[in-house]
Amino acid sequence: MDNVTLIRVVAGVLAAGVFLLPLYVLPTILGWRKKQRIPILLVNLLLGWTVLGWVGALIWALADTPTLLSQPGAVAAFCPNCGGHMPAGGHFCSMCGHSATEAVKAQTTAS
Repeated sequence: MDNVTLIRVVAGVLAAGVFLLPLYVLPTILGWRKKQRIPILLVNLLLGWTVLGWVGALIWALADTPTLLSQPGAVAAFCPNCGGHMPAGGHFCSMCGHSATEAVKAQTTAS
C-alpha cells in the first residue's frame, strides 16, 4: 500500500467519523433535556448500531412526555394572557409572567 492510498483511507475514515458520529448520537442529543436521558443514551449506544435500536431511541427522544403534576390535587392551567401552558403548582406563567392564581380560578369556574 503506497502513501497516497493510506492517506485516502485515513481521510475517508476521519470524514466518515465527522459526519456519521453526530448522526449516530442524534437521539441522545435530542433527548438530553428529558428525564429519561440516561436510558435514551444507553439504548442509543448499545442498540443504535441496529437500525431498529437507533429508530427506537430517536422516537423515544422525540416523544412528548406528559407533565407530571407537582401536587396531587393541583390543576394544570393555560395562561389567559398568552395561552402558554402553566405547570401545576406554579405561581406565574413561564412565558409572560402572568399570575397563575387568576388562571386557575378562571379554569375552575369555567369547568
